[in-house]
Amino acid sequence: MIALRDILIFAGLAALAAAVIASLFPVGEGVSAVPACSDCAFKLTGGYWIRQYGNYASFYHGTREMARYGWAYIDGFPLSIGEVMGCDSMYVHVLDGVAYVSCSGVSPTFGGRVLPSAPWAVEISADPSRPGCTYVIDAAVNESATIQLYVYDESGRLVYSASSPSPATFTFSLPVAGTYRMRIYAPPLLDQWYTLQARVSITASKAAVYTSNNTQDLRSSIALKIFDLTNYWKRGYTSVTVHINPAGASFTLTAPPNAFADYLLAWEDCRNCPCDLARDLYKDQVWRLTFTPSGPVLTRIHSQGGYWHEVYADGQLIYVWKKNGPRSDRYTGSDPTISVRFVSEGSEMNAEATFTKICTWR
Repeated sequence: MIALRDILIFAGLAALAAAVIASLFPVGEGVSAVPACSDCAFKLTGGYWIRQYGNYASFYHGTREMARYGWAYIDGFPLSIGEVMGCDSMYVHVLDGVAYVSCSGVSPTFGGRVLPSAPWAVEISADPSRPGCTYVIDAAVNESATIQLYVYDESGRLVYSASSPSPATFTFSLPVAGTYRMRIYAPPLLDQWYTLQARVSITASKAAVYTSNNTQDLRSSIALKIFDLTNYWKRGYTSVTVHINPAGASFTLTAPPNAFADYLLAWEDCRNCPCDLARDLYKDQVWRLTFTPSGPVLTRIHSQGGYWHEVYADGQLIYVWKKNGPRSDRYTGSDPTISVRFVSEGSEMNAEATFTKICTWR
């Protein structure tokens, strides 16, 4: 005997099934189940969602898998592996086995306005040999739209903005080393964020890099101390005093104009000098290296010492102490790289560093 409760449950399930079927409306083509097709268009309402797997995207209703496609794009953006997305209503266009879904409530016409395989495109390139880090952004969307670009520094301040009809090319320079956020925006298809990193990479031998004072006697392993002053100038300092040795010897530098990066180089020529000479450690050659808009500039600040020594820039001897040779107080190199080498009569203190401007994005 069939109980009234069973009849009600059956009736409820039948109504639910009818609702599911009624929710599957191909654009302009009546009622249908979710099609497994390579080229088609349809509309879904009533609780559908999508999950992207490693090499396919699945459409679900509740917990039931309804169809699989090669990949899923939501309003122009590809889903990441493991990402889940749902909306109501869901307009779906399938082209070459890839599902393009509109969650904006607007049904594109299947045919001339169907989403192509690339509804938007962004190409980024950078040239570190130009002033600062110079970026070129090429962006396009598949319909008439104005593309907007915004670049923000670490403090969230807007440092560059521009707009242009699609397709658009934007060229701008990041004048100071740092990490920046870039937004490219052309609703409803394009809203992308990128991280731009403008920096100087340092590879060195018998040297170390510091971002604040270092007064230690490190001659057993470190002959050259490199002090990175860039962040002080970014924070608005007009001058900085750098302490370099156990006696507190220091050098004061003023903020350079339009510097991409700035360093103080303090070198020691003697490994076994008496401890009572600690006041003179890391003062035998003191130079400043500044990445300017016209290229890296190496400038002498101080020289001393009982040993003879030599200073090289990009393999060229530019300055000598206590011997015959050139005494150039300034050397201008070419972006994006400069190499500096210090050679001592006590060869165990020879040190060198290569500074390379790098402009990356992700």
